[in-house]
Amino acid sequence: MSDSLTPSSVDPRPAPRRGRMVVAWAVGLGLLAWLLSHVPLTQLLDALRRPGPGTWLLTLAGLLGSYGLRAARMQVVFDLAACAPPSRRVLGLRMDALRVILMHNAAVNLLPMRAGELSFPWLANRHLGLSVPRAVACLLWMRVQDMAVLLLLGIVLWPGLDWAVRVGALVTAAGAWHLGNRLLGAWLARHPDTGSAPAGGVRGLLHKVRHALLEPAHHHPLAWFFTLANWSLKLAAGACLLAAISTSPWLTAWAGALGGELAAIVPLQGPAGFGTYEAGVWAGFAAHLPRGSAALAQAVPAALALHVCFLLCAVIAGAVASLLNQIDRPDPSQAPVSPGRG
Repeated sequence: MSDSLTPSSVDPRPAPRRGRMVVAWAVGLGLLAWLLSHVPLTQLLDALRRPGPGTWLLTLAGLLGSYGLRAARMQVVFDLAACAPPSRRVLGLRMDALRVILMHNAAVNLLPMRAGELSFPWLANRHLGLSVPRAVACLLWMRVQDMAVLLLLGIVLWPGLDWAVRVGALVTAAGAWHLGNRLLGAWLARHPDTGSAPAGGVRGLLHKVRHALLEPAHHHPLAWFFTLANWSLKLAAGACLLAAISTSPWLTAWAGALGGELAAIVPLQGPAGFGTYEAGVWAGFAAHLPRGSAALAQAVPAALALHVCFLLCAVIAGAVASLLNQIDRPDPSQAPVSPGRG
């Protein structure tokens, strides 16, 4: 194979995609610059010093625990006991699944526009021996679960909502889920699976959704339990740090943490999510605090401190994942139940 590099081989991305990337960086950095222009540097430094060691340790423990819960969820969703090679386990957690989660999490946190999601099929194929189409379908399903659980937590625990509003929102969400299933079921009935995936577009997406929904393991109650546990722990850990810095009530800080996570829905994400995440946290605070309050003034510094904590955890965890290659040795006593389906 020739060692010469053509321009297309150096950067195979088409111009429109590069343009979207530039816009994403501009939006994220511009939003972050606007937020920082309203926050003095001394206020930012004070925010990092305000939490005690106990608060930082509690936040870090919650984040690390959420990584384990995500790996446990992936074990269930992929049914790794049946279709993946044996792997060393620690407290029942497969080290190969944990490695994939840690490396994928680092990529998602560090790359703009959720580009890190593209690493998941490759990692699942390389480290778990699963096919790329199945990995894509599983990732799509896990993101659907994430959104459903975040919506549920927001409805049930959002501070200050009247119970009638909560019940109405839950009924509406359940109805939308049921209607979506009915409509998708009708589409699937009119378009039987021919065994070949469409190239792309809406039909390609619906083809992936079909396989995501038809995987029996995706609907296992443990998959939903681990998803709920993961987000509950991560939001609680983030709320602890936000509350310590902003001196706001814990539930208000929890709403800020949820706002930051929901900001990931925004299609234009800057590098490492900076700007959009802080804006989401501020919006969560602003929904419950009066303008000009001391706690609201500390919302952006608190969000930056938490965001930096997330990024440091992601980078360190990604480095640890490479070391897990030395730990994760096949255990002959653990054999897969059935031949691989990936």
